[in-house]
Amino acid sequence: MAQLSSANAERLRHEFQRCRDMEGTLGERLQTYAAAGRDFFPAYSEAVDRLVARVRENGGGEDAPRPGETMPPFMLPDETGRLLSLQSLISQGPAVVMFYRGHWCPYC
Repeated sequence: MAQLSSANAERLRHEFQRCRDMEGTLGERLQTYAAAGRDFFPAYSEAVDRLVARVRENGGGEDAPRPGETMPPFMLPDETGRLLSLQSLISQGPAVVMFYRGHWCPYC
């Protein structure tokens, strides 16, 4: 597998900082960063494109609830790892479900 050179890794880190700090929507910032990644590490971008194409070809996300639709019953961990059910959340009022990668992700 191709490796990202240290010079390009540094350029990509700089682009990340620039995109993180730029004005614009999250989508605009992510698109700008993705474009930079294509320039610096095309092999990785091509692999991601193939993965996204496979997910789409196999109907990934087609059965997921759309904004405003009712969620099916579920249990998910909260930020401390404790499992919470949808029912326990909505018994206290409306609930918003957010997925985030981790505390280290500036977009999450």
